[in-house]
Amino acid sequence: MRASSLPPGVNSLDHSIFRQNGSTSALEFTAHRLQSAKFKPVPDLMTRIEELTKENGHLRQEIQFYRQCFEVLQRLRETSYNVYQQLFFLAASTTLSADRLQELVVQLHRGLEDSVKREIKAEKEWKAFWGIKFSFEDIAWELL
Repeated sequence: MRASSLPPGVNSLDHSIFRQNGSTSALEFTAHRLQSAKFKPVPDLMTRIEELTKENGHLRQEIQFYRQCFEVLQRLRETSYNVYQQLFFLAASTTLSADRLQELVVQLHRGLEDSVKREIKAEKEWKAFWGIKFSFEDIAWELL
């Protein structure tokens, strides 16, 4: 089975949303949810339209969150690659000074710092959608 064909894994953010009586695509793909859906009674048309409309809103919010995370990752990748290229060419030319090395370390540090801040912002917005109070203790490990 290819990795892309596997359902997404449930993470701490999914659990937070579940505790607020919400759901995410990762939760919906769990074996338990898929099995129980098979035996769920078919609702009338209006109820089903309401369910689908609500689910559509939740999925849009989830897509927005993952789109923001993807953009954060792309920016970090771009910064990292840029620093890598500069280090590679400087190492090849043997003109790598301590000052230039320090500049590159600072550039990479700022890229990582920006990445963490943007990811925190995206998570905060998604949690706000579900009415979950954002806590820095939840993401303290990411700040290390």
